[in-house]
Order: sequence, then C-alpha cells, then structure tokens
Amino acid sequence: MTIKYNVAFINPFLEAVINVLSTMAMVSATPGRPYINTRRTSQCDVTGLIGITGHAEGTIALSLSKGAILRIVGNMIGEEYTDLNNDIADAVGELTNMIAGQARQNLSVLGLNFRASTPSVVIGKGLRVAHPASGPILTIPFTTPDGDLVVEVCFVRAQEVAVGKEVAAKAPDAKAKAKPPEAPEAKAAVPEPAPGPKQEKMDQNAIDKFFD
Repeated sequence: MTIKYNVAFINPFLEAVINVLSTMAMVSATPGRPYINTRRTSQCDVTGLIGITGHAEGTIALSLSKGAILRIVGNMIGEEYTDLNNDIADAVGELTNMIAGQARQNLSVLGLNFRASTPSVVIGKGLRVAHPASGPILTIPFTTPDGDLVVEVCFVRAQEVAVGKEVAAKAPDAKAKAKPPEAPEAKAAVPEPAPGPKQEKMDQNAIDKFFD
C-alpha cells in the first residue's frame, strides 16, 4: 500500500517549525506548497537528519539555506556568523532535534508516539541524504526574510499515519448526543484574535494530491 500522509500528521510539523523559529530565534517562517523530493538529496546548504521509530519508521530532515541558518543562529546566540562552520552544524543538529521533539509532542496528543535518534548533519547542497530508499519524501518548504528552508518527512512503514480516518477525533458517545444543549450564558461580544503564524494549517487536499 502506498503511504499517504494525513494532514493531522503534517500540521504538527508546520506548527513546530513556526513556533521553534519564532520563540528561539525570533525568525518568522511562512509555509509553502508541499512537494515530493524525488532526487533524495539535500535541498539547501546545511541539513540535519533524525531517524524515527514508533507508529512509523523513517526520517525527518531540516534543510536550510546559508542565509536562513546564519540569521537563525546569530539571533539564538547573539553573535554574527558569515560562514558555515562547526558551530553552525551543531546548531542545525539542535534545531532539528527541537523541531522533531515538539512535533512528536504534538503528535502524542493524537495517540501517535515516536522515538527519535541523535541527529546527524550534512553541509552542502545536492548531497545524498540518508532517507529510507523506498519511502516517498514529502517536502514542506518555508520562506524566511533571510532565506529558505524545508522540512522533509519520509516513512517506509506507517499505521495511523497512512490512514486519515484512523487519526480523526473520536466521535461523542450516544449519551453525549442525547443530552440537550444548555442555553448559552449572555456574554459581552469579544472580537476574534487576529490569526497568527501558529494558526497556519495545511488542507488535506494539499497532501493527497501527491499520492495515488
């Protein structure tokens, strides 16, 4: 069976990238349209990779352009960098770990529990990335004011991840349905908050169209 990535599984990664970069580095990241990386090579200048096991087995990668990672690391530690070096590589590994960790935390709410390995880092664009050879690599691009980055998810075995209905919210039981609704209390009108970057969501059609 071809693996299909459910939107309930992908959105936690979107939220993790946006939240980690905004809180840790004061960098805004805007998600773009997902696509499949058929070349199986690094998309940007420096890439962190983590192995994942649990409800699914595969890898998660974070690949950043030079401009994006130099700005992110500079903001995180308060120093200016102009070149990719060991400090930058270490920072990419830590960022990959933080994003994967927050995404795993968000996914655990859906009952999808994962374990992660220690991240590895590759410096260079167009280099081979050790994703599983047989899994489709779903790539989610992001733009920042200083450059682009992508998050890649690749699985060769999936359970709930592969079937959208299996990760849907549980329907209320019959007793809950039979209970008449209580009259709402009178409250002063409160304006809806303006949507922020964490409220970005991906529609399921944006995922399904890439898989037959």
